Amino acid sequence: MNKKRILLVYPHNFLQGLHGTNMNIYQLTKVFKELNYNIDLFAYEGFTPDSDFSNFEDQNKEKLIDKLYVYDFRKSKKINKVSIINKIKNKIKSKTEVHLQDWTNCEIQDYFDKITSNNRYDTVIVTYSYLANLIVKTKNKINYEKIYYMIDSMFLQQYSWDKKVNKNLTLGKLMDEELERLSYFDKFLCVSNDEKIFYEKLLEKKMYFIPHFSDKKNYKLKPLYERKWDVFFIGFDNPFNVEGLNWFLDEVYPYLDKNLKILLVGTSTNKINNSYYNVDIIQYAPNLEEIFENIKISICPMFRGTGIKIKVVESMENGLPVVCTERGVDGLPDKTECGCLVAEDAKEFAEYINKLVKDKDFYDKTSEKIKKYYDKIFDREKNKNKISDILF
Repeated sequence: MNKKRILLVYPHNFLQGLHGTNMNIYQLTKVFKELNYNIDLFAYEGFTPDSDFSNFEDQNKEKLIDKLYVYDFRKSKKINKVSIINKIKNKIKSKTEVHLQDWTNCEIQDYFDKITSNNRYDTVIVTYSYLANLIVKTKNKINYEKIYYMIDSMFLQQYSWDKKVNKNLTLGKLMDEELERLSYFDKFLCVSNDEKIFYEKLLEKKMYFIPHFSDKKNYKLKPLYERKWDVFFIGFDNPFNVEGLNWFLDEVYPYLDKNLKILLVGTSTNKINNSYYNVDIIQYAPNLEEIFENIKISICPMFRGTGIKIKVVESMENGLPVVCTERGVDGLPDKTECGCLVAEDAKEFAEYINKLVKDKDFYDKTSEKIKKYYDKIFDREKNKNKISDILF
C-alpha cells in the first residue's frame, strides 16, 4: 500500500533551531510520520536566519522530510526578502494603503505549481496566510486537500507591528484580505483556541483546535535546591519580546529579591537597556532540555502579539510555574484553570515570583496545577488521534 503524501509549505528550516514555532512544526511532522505519511517540504532559502538549509541533510537524521524543495531568495532576480521589507516600509511611511503581506511572487508561484504538478499529493498544508496565495493563484487543477495550519492570526500580527508607524492602517482591510485567502482552504488546524473560535465564526468553516504538543514532557526535574536559576525568559528579537523583556527589567526587576538568579535566552537580549549583576545571558541555546532542568520559574511578560505562546507551553511540559501577563495565556482554553499566575502590574508580577521562590508549598501547588492542565489539554496521544481523525 502506497503511503499518503503531504506537501508542507513552511518558509523556515524548522530543524535548524528547535524552539518556538520550529518546535511546533517539528512535533507535527513527527506525528505525520507516525501516521504513515511521507512529507515533502517547500521552503525559502535565505528568507530569515532560520532559513539556512546548508546542513539540512545532517539535521534531517530522523528522515522526517522525504523531499526538500527550496526557493532561493539569494539568487532570485525578481524578489528577495529585503525588497519585500523595503516595499512594506515604504508603503507604511508614505501612509498609503497597506495590504496583507504576501510572501509570494510569479517566480515562486511557478515553482510551487511545478512541484504540485510533478507530484501527486494527498494534502498540501500551508502555515501562514502570507503564503496562502500559492493556493489562491495556482494555475494547476487542484486534486489535493488544502489544509491551513494556523500558527498565528497574521492580520492581527501585522497590525500590531505596523500601527505605530502608520496611524491610517486599517484593521478591517487586513482582516478582509486574510479571510479572502483562507476561504480557499478545506480544513483548518488551529494552534490557538482563541483563533479557532474567532475564525470559525467569520469563515463559517469547521476549525480544529490542535495545540502545541511534545514528546519531551519531563516532570522529573532536579530538586529545586540543585537548579541554577530562579527565573527564566526566552525570546527572539521580535518587537513584542523586546518590549516585554525591557518592561520586566525596567519595571519588575526592582521589586525582586536581589539574591535571585535570572537567565535570559535568545536574541532579544541584544536589545536590553542595561546590564544586571545577577542576570546571565545566553543568546543561542541548542539544548533547552538542559536549561529547563536548571530553572525554577518561567516568565512571559508580553503586552502585544497573537496566538498561543509556545514558550509557555514548553514550560508547562516541564511542570514549571509560569508568571505572565494576560497575553501569556492567549490561545489557551479554560484560561483560569491553566495554573499560570497572571499579572499586568509590575509589583504584583514580582510578588508572584518572590512568593514562588520563598514558599515551597505555594510553588508545589502551582506546579501541580500546571501539570494537571497540561495533561488535560496538551497530551500528545490525544492530539495525535485527533489529527488522524481529521486527516482520514
